[in-house]
Amino acid sequence: MKTWLLALQQQLSRQIRENKLPHALLFSGVNGAGQEDIAQWLIKVLLCQNLEQNLNENLNQASQENTKVASSIIQPCGFCKTCKLFASDSYPDHLTIVNDKNTIGVDVIRKLGHFFERTAHIGTAKTALVNHADTMTISAANALLKTLEEPTSDSFIILTTQSSDLLLPTIISRCHEFEIRPPVGKKLLAEFNQQGDDAFVNLSHLNELTDEETAVAFVVFRDKVKHYLCTHQYRAEILDILVERREGFRWLEKILVNLMREQWGWPIADSKNGQVNSINKQQLWQVYNLVQAANAKLKTLVQVNRQFLSEKLLVDISVAVQNNKQKIEG
Repeated sequence: MKTWLLALQQQLSRQIRENKLPHALLFSGVNGAGQEDIAQWLIKVLLCQNLEQNLNENLNQASQENTKVASSIIQPCGFCKTCKLFASDSYPDHLTIVNDKNTIGVDVIRKLGHFFERTAHIGTAKTALVNHADTMTISAANALLKTLEEPTSDSFIILTTQSSDLLLPTIISRCHEFEIRPPVGKKLLAEFNQQGDDAFVNLSHLNELTDEETAVAFVVFRDKVKHYLCTHQYRAEILDILVERREGFRWLEKILVNLMREQWGWPIADSKNGQVNSINKQQLWQVYNLVQAANAKLKTLVQVNRQFLSEKLLVDISVAVQNNKQKIEG
């Protein structure tokens, strides 16, 4: 478990002991922040028939402060009948909602409502997990509202999201939201035993720090974006990333922000890879605004056509750069 989740585990453990755990919980945070980790831990605790106190057996490398916090965290035993059934994905009193074709439809959410109407088979508590809750369609979200408004006894609904702003306000208002915020800067690097000279290392680096394949993919994408801005090369490769990878638009925004920082002489680790000297500040700002506008549509429009949005964005970027070049040359 990530060390920055320990305090949240302690808080939830206290609520469980005092029988004050909310019926509906929403864990939000950037991709990789640990919302799915905390959700899995909580479900295991709620279903376990033989709870134990964590005596720090697995935290030998933790700091004294974290060890003190962890000592009051409840942990599932891992050996009782319910723990074993859950580990084998065959526990009848838990339901995990899986999104299909990048969205969660109304049919599976109705299934969740019917699930809670039935009596528990083994234990007393029933749990349901909805990962990437922000991908629910409007119909699905409205169906979930009914279940949230009419909770059955000993039932717990856990939602996770990377974009809580995409959820209906009525969904959020009926859940107890826990926003997970990992450390930033040097503290974030230290969490993964890494060093770096990027003065702006922040939450957007989480996946790049923890997954070497992702880190390499980001660097390759960054270099191709720089080429595209100058020579319009690699359009197809950039389009593939924007369409296929969830973090594609975030990467593009981050690259443009770093390029603008370079233009203003701010210290950036990426600067050793070369600036886009043929693009001026006005052009970068215009391109950045195009990306922001596309990102807003991606977040706010229901079932947006990501392929079309990405293609149009690259065309708009190309036009913006060319128009500015013509103005400068003219």
